[in-house]
Amino acid sequence: MNTLLINGHAVNYNDGEENGNHQLLPNMFNIQHFSFKVSDISKKMEKAGSLMTDHTPNADKPSADRRTLRTRKLLRQALVELIEEKGLEGITVSDLTSRAEINRGTFYLHYKDVYDLLEQLQTEILEGLASLATKMDFLELVEYAHRNEAYPALLTIFEYWSRHADFCKAILGPKGDPSFAPRVKEMMKDKIYSKVVGAAPPERVDTFGIPMDYILAYMSSANIGLIQHWFESGKRQSPRDIAVIMTRLVGQGPIVASGFLGGP
Repeated sequence: MNTLLINGHAVNYNDGEENGNHQLLPNMFNIQHFSFKVSDISKKMEKAGSLMTDHTPNADKPSADRRTLRTRKLLRQALVELIEEKGLEGITVSDLTSRAEINRGTFYLHYKDVYDLLEQLQTEILEGLASLATKMDFLELVEYAHRNEAYPALLTIFEYWSRHADFCKAILGPKGDPSFAPRVKEMMKDKIYSKVVGAAPPERVDTFGIPMDYILAYMSSANIGLIQHWFESGKRQSPRDIAVIMTRLVGQGPIVASGFLGGP
């Protein structure tokens, strides 16, 4: 029998020579002085792993994003309904939160007031339209107009309008925001119709006979009017049908497109 000092404790052990067992330490020693420490360390590691899992940065981000999107969707729908019922100017935060069935605190986490919500929604629409407008090529549009087919870039724009028709109809309507239509027209001038100059042969740019700002004002105003009429008439035409109409109006002009001069 021998004695070993570990952590200030005297431990007796058999070196195994008497019975041929060459274990340095008996099982009792392992259990009393090592097993509990291994178990303790294992528990601490599991706890640490659990803490890392629970508090990993952005671990809850997907669910938080889903909640934000749901809140935004509910408020947008509430805004559309309330504009149709009482007009934009009469809407309060309490009206919106009551209709959307969310609390005011949740609203103020995302928006300052009703007009901040409106501005963010409008900006989203305009940015979406602007990104699609970059695909416009007027020389290609004219070719599609001659074939009486929808110009694909215009079709994607009208499909976008259609997806957001409830909001856009309300905002562009008589009870909506009168400042939105001019913003749409400015976007059209900047991103779409200013390309008319680029599409025209260089030698003809200075000989149009009509100042370019008038051409752009006419085209943008006429087209926002067409969009508003499409919404107000209940979108009787599909996005493809309305894209064919717009393709012909832009590519041929209203007189030719109407058939008065024997268009295609």
